[in-house]
Amino acid sequence: MTSFAAPYPATSTSALTAPEKGLYFLHKGFTVKTDGSTWTPIATSEDSLLDTVRFADKTAPDAASLSVRTDRVSKNASLELYTRKWMRDYPSYGFEVLATKQFNLNGSPALIVDMLSRSKNKQIRQVVLKNEDKVAIMTCLDNKDTFSKSLKECNQIIKTFSWVVPEEKPSLKK
Repeated sequence: MTSFAAPYPATSTSALTAPEKGLYFLHKGFTVKTDGSTWTPIATSEDSLLDTVRFADKTAPDAASLSVRTDRVSKNASLELYTRKWMRDYPSYGFEVLATKQFNLNGSPALIVDMLSRSKNKQIRQVVLKNEDKVAIMTCLDNKDTFSKSLKECNQIIKTFSWVVPEEKPSLKK
């Protein structure tokens, strides 16, 4: 039996504060685990208007990265239409879309977008997931020559992504 108890709730020895266990991101509406990986959440230095979590290999934090950004959308918006509207802008930013593919990840519809930035010699894979009125955009980025190695690590982390079902809040109304 596994216990997540800590001497004091939500302290440094609690599973709630251990990002590799995935529970650390519950407040963002999802879990994602890095157990068995050298990748860890990295603090961003700039203030961002976007709700983003960034991961990098702790042995080489300036190399590859995986970011997870969440956004709100209409409940009836299709995943394909949501991604198509910003994918058409990618060429103007110097990205070449190599391929797209739809699939299911842990019961959620998902879309893969593979891209290349020739001017910066970077390769990118985005995995976009939708659940009700929320989307998560997971972006794996690395130099083109080392991308296939990084992609394996990113994919292992991406496979652990799971939406959190919001608990019903108690109401005083009857």
